[in-house]
Amino acid sequence: MNEKIVKKILDAAVMAPSGDNVQPWEFKVLGNYTKINLYNLPEKDNSYYNFNQSASYIAHGAVIENIVISAGHLGCQAQVNLFPNKNELNLVATIELIEAIPKDDLLYPMIFKRCTNRFQFKQKNITEDMIDSLSSIIKKNDNTNISLVYEKDKINELAKELMVNDRLVFERKDIHHFLFDKIRWNKKEIEETLDGMPVDTLGLSFVEKLTFPLMRFWWVVKIANYFGLSRIIGLKCWWNCRTASMLGMLSVKGNDKYAFVQGGRAVQRVWLESALLGLSLQPIIGLPLLINRLNQNGLNGFLEGQQKLVERSAEMLPRLFSIDKNGTMVMGFRLGQGQENITKTLRRQQ
Repeated sequence: MNEKIVKKILDAAVMAPSGDNVQPWEFKVLGNYTKINLYNLPEKDNSYYNFNQSASYIAHGAVIENIVISAGHLGCQAQVNLFPNKNELNLVATIELIEAIPKDDLLYPMIFKRCTNRFQFKQKNITEDMIDSLSSIIKKNDNTNISLVYEKDKINELAKELMVNDRLVFERKDIHHFLFDKIRWNKKEIEETLDGMPVDTLGLSFVEKLTFPLMRFWWVVKIANYFGLSRIIGLKCWWNCRTASMLGMLSVKGNDKYAFVQGGRAVQRVWLESALLGLSLQPIIGLPLLINRLNQNGLNGFLEGQQKLVERSAEMLPRLFSIDKNGTMVMGFRLGQGQENITKTLRRQQ
């Protein structure tokens, strides 16, 4: 196998999304550039959301999808074997590369164009063709499902539930600390770490940019919460969801590590297809992960009122998105027409 082709495949692989851009992966190329081992790095994501490594496995699924798409586009077939060795718990996948005829894939350039857009969207007319494209992009995998909502009354109902996570980020010290630990405040930090989220990617208004640096201090947040800070933060998410052209939810059968990797592959395909359609996307993944943790283990350390918020969303979201009882929600998202030329997160090269 050609070394240059494998390098291009890895360049595409690392463009996958991950929680707060922690990039919890490592690659080892073996067999004269014919095999890629993908490893999970648990120490990269110790967030409350990453229960049983579920958030990291979603990110690995996106990595694998990037590898499969780029391999086919560049002239080789990628054969994926998930969790091939029980004795290597962090070995997520072995990917065999076999020479093949290159097949142009319109999603390949989207790998490098795709980004998270947290700014408020403008209304965009959602056509039947767009809905069909997004709905059909994951049908190859029977274990995943996509639910799309574009009716205004349903969007309004969903917005009330989807705001819950943003509120809890500023009510839970551990979640708040992890978020602010991953924010990069200046060019030097961005270039030195090549991970995390530059503050300019957070969708802040001019006024918010002036006050947001104070929010890194938990004692400031605690005082501000007496005056309704967390609720105000939640209201911004509510408004952004309410004004979206479409809301969606990806779900998968089961809730083991295989399911979350498959869910991550679906996440990436939908995200890339959205970029191809000219739609901006903001993932809403914290709340589905909290609901998954609630269903499996309970929300350790949550106050009664905080747990009730998640329990209510756990009941409402599947109903509003028409998700089967056996489905596990992987990622919600809002779609619309966002501003262009936004700041993007950087990646560590392999």
